[in-house]
Amino acid sequence: MIQASDTEFHPRDPADRIWTETTYLAFNVPEAALHGTCYVLARPNLGVAMSSVVVARGVRRRPYEVDFCDPQIHLPCPASYASFTLENGLSVHAESLTDWRFRYQHKLGNCCFDLHLQGLHHPYDPTDPRENPMVEQLAAHATDSRIGDAWSHGHFDLKGRIRGTLTLRGVEYQVDCHEGMDRSWGPRNETPNRATSYISVNCGDAMAMWLTMTLDVTASGHVRYERLNSGFLVEHGVVTPIVAAQVEATTVDMLAISDRIVVTDTRGRKHEFFGSTIGTRPMGSVNPSIAAFVSLMRYQYLNHIGHGGHGKLFGLSYLAERLAGDHA
Repeated sequence: MIQASDTEFHPRDPADRIWTETTYLAFNVPEAALHGTCYVLARPNLGVAMSSVVVARGVRRRPYEVDFCDPQIHLPCPASYASFTLENGLSVHAESLTDWRFRYQHKLGNCCFDLHLQGLHHPYDPTDPRENPMVEQLAAHATDSRIGDAWSHGHFDLKGRIRGTLTLRGVEYQVDCHEGMDRSWGPRNETPNRATSYISVNCGDAMAMWLTMTLDVTASGHVRYERLNSGFLVEHGVVTPIVAAQVEATTVDMLAISDRIVVTDTRGRKHEFFGSTIGTRPMGSVNPSIAAFVSLMRYQYLNHIGHGGHGKLFGLSYLAERLAGDHA
């Protein structure tokens, strides 16, 4: 179970070179087809941090079309992970596990935001078998390089309401959306063999869904959603784990254009979601071995309309083995 101390750096072997702690936030302005992320990866034993802020509007099919991208590497690592400001202008402050403030000011003035996340529930711990019934199954696939060790040692997911302002190249937007954040910690090897999908559905307080699945890609480029790694629902603050999931998606250049998601929760209930894209973003992270393909989706669940992100993370070696062909 996630504790209040999990907002901070965690106890670690100071000789562990690859000990890593990360913070991720997603947000959107659906009426402007605008979606953004901010990400921090800290290696406290090395004294360095990396950070990336990305914002896109509408359909962007090529990385150079994305409206704003500021990836920074080898920043000084902060002394505290619960409240800090990096030299790239990003500040993160945790008032509590469910009360977060994210501020950013680009040095050249091209982008800034001030966002307040209020969580809808206690953070979900996918590594705790009392919360995630898929833990034993995950352990059986621990050697699957597609999953990697990005969150297998320590992790939490939080759904919430995000409010504030975003200014992008001189235009100010009011942000009032339901989305989420996560944190991870532990030894972490960066691998070019990742192949996982992250899907976020947000229909206000009535329903939120978070899902991660292992992916496969055929030689023709068809993406298959294979195995559930972790997932949960939040209904009026009540969290229910997901034990089965099926995803069908239409993709163009690895970007989801539409999807249909059916999940089964621990109470035996089935939930069906239908998504259609209103924005896309093919953009890597501060890790050059990973290619990210993110879509902002408009989701329908029963009589509810919401929004969220459908993302795929592929290691470049994984894609090359399946798509590069024989050049001999």
